[in-house]
Amino acid sequence: MADEEYTRDECLDNEEMRKIFVSGIPIDTSNEELKSFFEGVCGGTVTDIAVIKKEGEKKSHFGFATFETSELVDETLLQRDSLKLNGKDLSVNRAVPKNIKTPGAHERTKKLFIANLPKTTTEEELREFFEKRHPKKYGTIETIQLIKKKNEDGSKTDENKGFGFVMVSSEDMADKMSIQHANFHFGGRKIELKKSVPTNEGGGRGRGRGAKMGMPGRGGGGNFQGYGGGYGGGFGGGYDPYGAAGGYGFGGYDAGYGAGGYAGGGYGAPRGGARGRGARFQPY
Repeated sequence: MADEEYTRDECLDNEEMRKIFVSGIPIDTSNEELKSFFEGVCGGTVTDIAVIKKEGEKKSHFGFATFETSELVDETLLQRDSLKLNGKDLSVNRAVPKNIKTPGAHERTKKLFIANLPKTTTEEELREFFEKRHPKKYGTIETIQLIKKKNEDGSKTDENKGFGFVMVSSEDMADKMSIQHANFHFGGRKIELKKSVPTNEGGGRGRGRGAKMGMPGRGGGGNFQGYGGGYGGGFGGGYDPYGAAGGYGFGGYDAGYGAGGYAGGGYGAPRGGARGRGARFQPY
């Protein structure tokens, strides 16, 4: 598929699709130096740089870089394993907007959960929709699994339950899709896409009906954050599309990194967040 044949969603021009989070920045790095570095990496224009300098920090700083286009972010992330500034390794990830508060939003995964689909949707139609919007250079759709209704004898029908899972080839692609397609229209309906992250290692106990985001439960197959209980035992009546959103308290860096904090566009800290003076920063 040639590049000109791809559908480019308008939301890619939004700032939230053009911003990355950077950690490991050498402490003597200026905004201008970091801007020049990333422009050399992506081959395009960086429109804004913000290096967040915590008083007394002796190891490294963190910050944000905003690019002219979302595609320049993609190009930068393709080179993530070779990004060195002044001999120091930089860690980069697509910045998660503050308004995305679903549990697991700041986790690294290749698995996405999709909900509110028309019951006649096929996996092939959904694959075609996503593949038209994501050049293979930056990642591919590996598998799509729509959960099917069952007959009384346990055999599957052709009718899906309106939700399922999308597996992609990289964590960076999952990051992008969870922002770009957080809410989109398909088949005349508003669809929700978010990261699918177990509530604990090894899969928790999943409770079905009525379970809320991230709550423990009883049932089969583990408990996925935000999806109302264990897969196989919980989705058929326990799915809560919004639940207790906002439970992590990501709210920028104010109070966590000095007076006033960071007020550069409403982007929350990656996993760990800003929790006041002395909080240990977790890079993603």
